[in-house]
Amino acid sequence: MRRIIITDNIDTVTLNRDLIFDLTPEEVSKEAVMASGRTVKDVIGYKDSLKLPVGYLSLDDNSKLCKMIKRNAGLLTISYPSPTGDKTQQFIVEPPTYTTFDYDDEGVAIWKGVTISAKTLEVVAE
Repeated sequence: MRRIIITDNIDTVTLNRDLIFDLTPEEVSKEAVMASGRTVKDVIGYKDSLKLPVGYLSLDDNSKLCKMIKRNAGLLTISYPSPTGDKTQQFIVEPPTYTTFDYDDEGVAIWKGVTISAKTLEVVAE
């Protein structure tokens, strides 16, 4: 897989080919201070966090993505390449952030400087 695909099984947005993105495992844990003053940490597992600096989105893809996020309260399925092989997981996707709006050489409206952030729904124990 060389593309990242975001879907809610009604609409689908396929992101740019060869997109460079951040995949960060985030620790999910609880800390407590014991009566003795010692701090104890219980690691529950890890969640993947994706930061996708898309660069640009067409007006159509941007509209689809925003509708999917609203329709599903941010719960979307993302297929993406990972160090352990291709994965498809459910993520909580935040609304995209934008830098600027522009028109390409053919006059098609596009959003530039678009970044999409998402965290997996499930915690994986390791």
